Amino acid sequence: MAVKRGIIVWASAFATFLAVLSSFGVAVMLMNQGADTIVNPYVLGSIFRNLSAASYLWMCVTTTFIFLGITCIIVYRKQPPNPEMVKMFLKVGGNLAALRKAQEASITEVASQIEYGTKVNQKIFSKVNSDLEANNKETLALLESQGKTIKKARLDMISTIEKKTDETGEKLSADLKKQESVMVGVKRLNEEGATALKKQQAELDDIKLRLERIEGNMVPTQAQLKSVANPEDIKGIGPSLGKELRGLGINSVGEFLTTDPVIIGEKTRVSQEMAENLQSMGQLMMVPGVDSNDAEILIEAGVKSRKALADQDLIQLSRKVGEIAKIHVEQGKISKDEYPTIEEVSSWIKRA
Repeated sequence: MAVKRGIIVWASAFATFLAVLSSFGVAVMLMNQGADTIVNPYVLGSIFRNLSAASYLWMCVTTTFIFLGITCIIVYRKQPPNPEMVKMFLKVGGNLAALRKAQEASITEVASQIEYGTKVNQKIFSKVNSDLEANNKETLALLESQGKTIKKARLDMISTIEKKTDETGEKLSADLKKQESVMVGVKRLNEEGATALKKQQAELDDIKLRLERIEGNMVPTQAQLKSVANPEDIKGIGPSLGKELRGLGINSVGEFLTTDPVIIGEKTRVSQEMAENLQSMGQLMMVPGVDSNDAEILIEAGVKSRKALADQDLIQLSRKVGEIAKIHVEQGKISKDEYPTIEEVSSWIKRA
């Protein structure tokens, strides 16, 4: 059926094509030879003889539309349904309906499983949250108990240290007074032993010096420089530079130490490197027991901040400080009594 219909459509379309060609040929002839030209058709010459070109053109155009109409009718005419196709579509529709029911059943089952899983997860999360809250309460209680214990231990330790310090100081003072009384008695009883007495007096002075150092290590030394002090209290900052710093809004040592040295170098007479050295001097002078001369020695030793001092090794730093201090003694910057000992360097590191 489909092949027969195809053949008919092809024949009608081919006839339409031939009619179009004839119409085109006659139109060209009219334009070249005029409307009075006589035409003898090749196919219809035995029926239509001596036709004018205009009449033949209208005949070809009419034939073209007729064949074109026939072709369109054949092509667009509704075909009777194919029983096999109808059966196939019905079968496919049934399969689709069954598949849809199966999908709906699967979706319903999955939804119920998801709902059940959600309920189970909610129960689990509720239990976990309650357990976490209980654990947090226990942890907070334990931390609070540990904090109280640490606080008590700290107070007890401070009390013990203060008590031992007082006892040691009293004992040393009593020993000192006892030795002084003995020396005075010896001097009164034997004036001839003046040489020995002087020697003992020197030993007594050495004991006093050691006692002062021990007491100095036991009793915290106040820092020579405070953060609220004037910038001029830092060694190297004179009145003129102090005036410039106040013009920048720097009115204390603390403000000077926290200002960017780049800004100080750009807006004052000193360079950025000099500003950094002055800030290092201020930091070190804020360490208890470190004076301006000690700070200068530490800076030459490469220690330019409080943190750097705290991280130093005692032996290596004492060696560097000793070498620089010898040069300062030779130059007259410090006296021999101001020569830093290893005990003093140790106290600097601890207090830093």
